Amino acid sequence: MSRGALAFTLQLAVSLVLLVLLARRVPFHDAADALGRLRPGTLASCVALSLVGYWGRARRWSILLERCGVTLPSRTSYRLTLVGTFYGLVTPGRVGEFARVLHLDAPRTATLSSAVWDRVADILILELLCVPAFLFVPAWRGPLLLTYLALVAFTVAGVVALGNPAVLRGVARIVPVLARPAERWAGYSRGLLLGGVGVASFGWGAFFYVFNYAVAWLLIRDLVPHASPLLLVGLPVIPLLGNLPVALGGLGLREQVSASVFGQFGAGAANGAVFSLLLFTTVTLLPGLLGFLASALPGVRGNSVETTRP
Repeated sequence: MSRGALAFTLQLAVSLVLLVLLARRVPFHDAADALGRLRPGTLASCVALSLVGYWGRARRWSILLERCGVTLPSRTSYRLTLVGTFYGLVTPGRVGEFARVLHLDAPRTATLSSAVWDRVADILILELLCVPAFLFVPAWRGPLLLTYLALVAFTVAGVVALGNPAVLRGVARIVPVLARPAERWAGYSRGLLLGGVGVASFGWGAFFYVFNYAVAWLLIRDLVPHASPLLLVGLPVIPLLGNLPVALGGLGLREQVSASVFGQFGAGAANGAVFSLLLFTTVTLLPGLLGFLASALPGVRGNSVETTRP
């Protein structure tokens, strides 16, 4: 068995174990009752809002690409952002999202740099949005807080490593064949850090999450009428945990956390588990499937772009 297949199998096993533990904690009939309260119109509205929100992620990627000397039409950027979402569904930490660059006829170092820093910006926004959760939910100031702090430390270390020329020169010395790619990477990363990963980039990222919050509130309104708006403070923690390469796409892990959050607010663990699954379906799964369908359309692979840097 290859290393990739082994990693997939282990993550799938972890997800199944977590889902079994969740099923023992949340009676099936309670989950079915919660799901029955969801109105079809709400589901349709949530998918529509999610698709609008992805325009923010697509614009952020376009900005980063332009900083790397690659001009990509907005509609193409949007479509490939959905394609990347599909690729990320079944990969650890959603690293499959980087595969969207394979659809571009442009310098690979430039496109990959933009995709990596796009992902970094997304994680930084999520980590910042998680702060209110730990301020307003004292029960989370335990193992979950320690996990969050470890993620923040890892992110900071990653940013330093990816953007530090000295680190990249060290990599080139250890692996000489990477000397030229590391040099080009350093040039693109320097340009992104100086002007690409800035206010506009984070602003469009925030645009995406504003629509995520709207989707979450519509789901909560159906599942738990008269629920406290404070339930929304835990929203960013759910996708952040989905980035951990522990369970397959975060499946099972997100639901455990969501059930705990809803239980702490008196909204019912079953409602929390169903909420997490519905949020994943409307914000990630269905847009990702649309991306997969888009990837099968003529002209998606090998999209023409304009480049202004060698």
